[in-house]
Amino acid sequence: MRELKGFLSIANKMAAVVAGIGLVQMLTIASSFSQSSNPRSLDELYKIRDRLVTELEQPPSPSPEPTLLSRLVPLAANPQEQLLQQLQAVEAQILVEQRANDNLQQAVRLANRAVETKRQQNQSLKSSQQTQFLWHQALNNLQEVPQYSFLASLTASKTQEYRENLTAATSQVQQAKSDFLAAVARESGLSGKASIGICRLSRECVNLRGDVPPVSPASLIKLPIAVALMQKVEKEKISLKEEVFVNRGNFTEDSSTQILSPKNYPLQLLLEEMIDRSSNTATNQLIDYLGSDYINQFLENRGYQVTRVNFKLMGEKIMPANPGSGPNRLTANELTEMMVQIYNGETPGAKLLIETLNRQYDRALGFAALEGTKAQWLGEKTGQNSLVLGTTLAMSIDGEAYVMTVIDTRSSEIQMRQSISKIADYISSNPSF
Repeated sequence: MRELKGFLSIANKMAAVVAGIGLVQMLTIASSFSQSSNPRSLDELYKIRDRLVTELEQPPSPSPEPTLLSRLVPLAANPQEQLLQQLQAVEAQILVEQRANDNLQQAVRLANRAVETKRQQNQSLKSSQQTQFLWHQALNNLQEVPQYSFLASLTASKTQEYRENLTAATSQVQQAKSDFLAAVARESGLSGKASIGICRLSRECVNLRGDVPPVSPASLIKLPIAVALMQKVEKEKISLKEEVFVNRGNFTEDSSTQILSPKNYPLQLLLEEMIDRSSNTATNQLIDYLGSDYINQFLENRGYQVTRVNFKLMGEKIMPANPGSGPNRLTANELTEMMVQIYNGETPGAKLLIETLNRQYDRALGFAALEGTKAQWLGEKTGQNSLVLGTTLAMSIDGEAYVMTVIDTRSSEIQMRQSISKIADYISSNPSF
């Protein structure tokens, strides 16, 4: 009974010691012990702890009589204190290994559930997302296992396996989302060349042929020009009130603009007319003001691999002077990312650009399409010529902002509106799209 009381007394002391140290300190102690000793399993740790407890239960040896030498040379630390320190390190390492084992076992359970979920027939977007979530959570548990744990090597191999499975599950989710967009395009009557990109502002995105450039960007190319202009204005401290001369060579037919030539206009008015009323004349003058080389270098620096401004815009008949060489290019994905940057405030002059997009005169596509849906229209830039029809717009659904770009050849405004409203309805019903 005395031995049991002695053991309980030591155990209670150690429990209090372990409970009293913080997690970081416990991990430091455990790491130091693991490196100085060489236990290889949890069972070995238990045996070391039992041995230390047994030694601590033994009555301490009487202290030797002090001698002249002991007075000159400091004595080593008290043996009982040394044993307690070792026991503390063992207890800390045991706790670490127990937690590591719990995390590993939980990761395995989550992985098994992910495998079972994937085996289900008739995989839906929801089940694909559940599989992705389970692999993600399993990886989180594996990351809680310290590198010096006995389970580190096993955890490392499983981490690689689970990451590969997470990548595959993520691809399956993206494919399921693309299938939804393909169905929307088909049901709306869009062509097989339609490209669609959708993003939350947090950059959770899906797309259908979003990286395929349309045959022409039409007036959608005006948005990259506007973003490049705001970059120059901010970087070079240029006032938007600065007037720019619109020369005759940049004139071409415009449907609703107030820009005339030859005449001076403030930069801000040229910007607003380019976006609000899609003025080709204002666009051509801003291309001259910035220079295509400047615009394209800016776009390249911002990471846009496809979007380039090489040619001025023209109306039905009048070709502007010095039009440029090569086609203008963009993709739905890059245009959507540009809108995300604007609405996230990540690009110079974002506030003015948002206000300008919100005032667009042409509201026959996105604005009209969202009427009657749960989505609130926030702003838009449309584009149309004899080759393509497209729009990039921002909308809010249940308080969360989204950006959508739809571009197609040979589609009508009705078909374009149908696709936009169907996408908005789908997001409203599937907020985790």
